Amino acid sequence: MGETGSALVVAASASTLSRSLKRGGWTPFAIDGFGDLDTREHCSECRVVPLGRNGFDASALRSALDRMEPTDVALYGGGLDSLPGVIEHLARGRLLAGNAAETVRLAKTPRLFFALLSGLGIPFPETRFDPPRDVCGWLVKHGGSEGGGAVAFASDTETSRPDRYFQRHLDTPPMSALFLADGTESKIVGFNTLWTLATDPHLPFRFAGAINRASLSVSQRETVRGIVAGLVPALRLRGLNSLDFMAGKDGEIRVLELNPRPSATMALYDDEFPSGLARLHIRACLERLPEFEVSASPVRAFRILYAPDDVKPRGPLEWPSWCRDRPGPGCSIEKGAPLCTITAEGADVSGVLRSLVARETSLMRTMTAGYDLAAICRPPGSRSAKHP
Repeated sequence: MGETGSALVVAASASTLSRSLKRGGWTPFAIDGFGDLDTREHCSECRVVPLGRNGFDASALRSALDRMEPTDVALYGGGLDSLPGVIEHLARGRLLAGNAAETVRLAKTPRLFFALLSGLGIPFPETRFDPPRDVCGWLVKHGGSEGGGAVAFASDTETSRPDRYFQRHLDTPPMSALFLADGTESKIVGFNTLWTLATDPHLPFRFAGAINRASLSVSQRETVRGIVAGLVPALRLRGLNSLDFMAGKDGEIRVLELNPRPSATMALYDDEFPSGLARLHIRACLERLPEFEVSASPVRAFRILYAPDDVKPRGPLEWPSWCRDRPGPGCSIEKGAPLCTITAEGADVSGVLRSLVARETSLMRTMTAGYDLAAICRPPGSRSAKHP
């Protein structure tokens, strides 16, 4: 396998992986749900498969795959956690740089995953598959969900789904560890604090961004490293993966879920690697864990800006350099759908957080001037609020 070539990326949003691949000398092609300006700038070709209420339609995604030109390798990101069959389809006749479909099934099937954690002695919040008698203090979740889109406070009227489960609500910040693995060995790239947004009562734990800093002691970081070291051979994890967890008030690390593919937090570290993290991801998947140093990086953060109302452009906008995932010209955006991603970096956390707030205020002022905030019919290809 050469160090560069052509690479197909399939993801709900392919911009981060495509940007990283291009930085590493690869020629990216993409299938994603938005086709935003960033993805199109990085890719030789980008096909859009619109995201519906429950994410990608599997048959539409397979059809798009069949129409793509052959590439040297194929990668996938978020959006396929509940579609292992599509991952199998992606791997047919292609060199897959990513976890096998069976690994994704195991990691994203709650009964199997929590049984695996139990067998390995890895702590996780109290979890059950039948409704608790008293739902107070419980969350209801679904296997294969992404971005907090299927996490809610449990109620007395829960509908039964085969992948539904209940978990104790822990009132501490969610965190994650981005790591690289080759099926046997692993190395942490960085620890992060994850942010959620509760403005929509139907999506009280919607993913809203992250920062590459986490309030963890040395012993807690070692505990997370040990958990990752146990999960990698058990699941045969390869490439970039992300472990989501919480540190309970007692200080114990409790695992929430595993994302067996590059996560959004990859964007917090990619600039620290001259050839991009995607290149290391490919090497770890197809060869072995590459040697790399994790240097002290500046504080980096991103926040996803969601549309406060249905919007459509009055004309072209001048996007600031700190904006990513920018919608293309003429793109109508449904209320609650992602508008773009705001980024910031600096020497300290407080300064970066202030920058994010100031930039959000500035951008919303620009958006209000450049877009009609009005009720609109959702045309084909517009951004949907159902699956960020």
